Amino acid sequence: MNKLFVVIVAVALATAIYIPNLRAQGDDWYVSAANYARYYHFKETKLDSAATRFQFDVYMGKFYTGAWYEVAHVMSEGFGNYTSNSLSQRYFGWEDNDLTIHAGNFYQVFDRGLILNTFRDDEVGADLVLDGIQLNWRKKYLDLDLLTATPGIGDLLFGAKEMIRGGRLKFKPASKFHLGGAYVSYITDTRTNLNQVNARINLDYLDGYVEYAKRNYQVPDPDDFTRTLNKTGDGTYGLITGYYSYFTGFFEYKNYKFLSYPEIGILNTPPAVNRRDRLLQSEAANYFMSITGERGYRGNLSISWSDYWGFETDYAKAYSRDSINVYLYEYYFGIRGNYFEDNTFHTSLDLLEFSKRDETKSEFEIEYYLTDFATISLSTHMTIFEPVDSSEYTEKYLDITYAIAPNFCLSVGRSTSDNDFIRQPERKMSYIQLKYTYGNHDLTIFYGGERGGLVCSGGLCAYHPTFEGLKATLFSRF
Repeated sequence: MNKLFVVIVAVALATAIYIPNLRAQGDDWYVSAANYARYYHFKETKLDSAATRFQFDVYMGKFYTGAWYEVAHVMSEGFGNYTSNSLSQRYFGWEDNDLTIHAGNFYQVFDRGLILNTFRDDEVGADLVLDGIQLNWRKKYLDLDLLTATPGIGDLLFGAKEMIRGGRLKFKPASKFHLGGAYVSYITDTRTNLNQVNARINLDYLDGYVEYAKRNYQVPDPDDFTRTLNKTGDGTYGLITGYYSYFTGFFEYKNYKFLSYPEIGILNTPPAVNRRDRLLQSEAANYFMSITGERGYRGNLSISWSDYWGFETDYAKAYSRDSINVYLYEYYFGIRGNYFEDNTFHTSLDLLEFSKRDETKSEFEIEYYLTDFATISLSTHMTIFEPVDSSEYTEKYLDITYAIAPNFCLSVGRSTSDNDFIRQPERKMSYIQLKYTYGNHDLTIFYGGERGGLVCSGGLCAYHPTFEGLKATLFSRF
């Protein structure tokens, strides 16, 4: 077994057992830390993979400093073998009441992300960290954010470090009215400048928000590569929310064209405006289709006439602003209820129509309270996939869970698929999973088969392959 793998496991166990007992704090200083350790054993290949992320922060009066250290040892037939260890983030700063000055690594979102949206999401493999200097100032009637930074992804994607400079200002003259704007300059060989304005108004039963962004950028002249051509793009996002008595509803609107930079939209992913959180631009990229913009809307209505009964309906539509026929529609209906004492149920139907594939997902879940803290639940869902270029297939899932809040949860489940394009062992898979919380430690142990599929978050999507074997995660806070 690889020595580094042994080190990873030893570090994870040591941090879980010993560090929480140190009680590192004084009158004007304290230390906090967190560790996220993962271990995978693949059933078929007998290979092991492990990774851990350790975060450490020290606070001394008005000053703070911290770092993230990550180690990974991956062995996989499909993706090769590699080992890495790095100080993935380091930072320090000073904060005093309303003012914070931060240097090092950080994430930043300007309003709804139309011109800047950097974040980390392990589910879709996104780590859009920045490296530079950040200033945040918060007052009663004014918010101010300034930054100058380098994208952490620069070396990987572009072969050189680019520079981002930007600022955001929000006026709050009244509690029910806000007006703001922001500017970002993305400095590369061909400069990109983005700016946006936004406004929000809040009334007794109505809340409205609108944001408009514009992009000015340069591209190489295809007829003369020594010259550049000036181009423009823009984007609009709006949200209206209303609530009265048993009724709650909202309406979202989006209209983006040549707004993303770089072109795959890494640094300014705007709202997806649908329930499954899928941007049409990202969905199309999974099928090697390139679109430069999308327009769409979403409407949602919920009615809750008691703490136990209610229903929700949701409809979303998006289509490409290019000449190609690329679209995404979603229809959703769900109802929840309590038909006799100590029981709750939820059932829903979610239909997704994409130009390359349709998905119909039906779901039913029932939960029974054995005591005030113990529950047993059964959930089942079925998804029918209808690709335009292959045969229809169905995936079915069944899960039974016993839980004692807030420390213990045991689940067993099974899934089946009649997809002719997957291997025979993957057509029927079962699993058992244990989740246990002890103090500040969350332990999850999974054994069996986990069916792969598309996972989306924040408008970005990634495909998770099917997993069979043993998986353990330990998240500790101390």
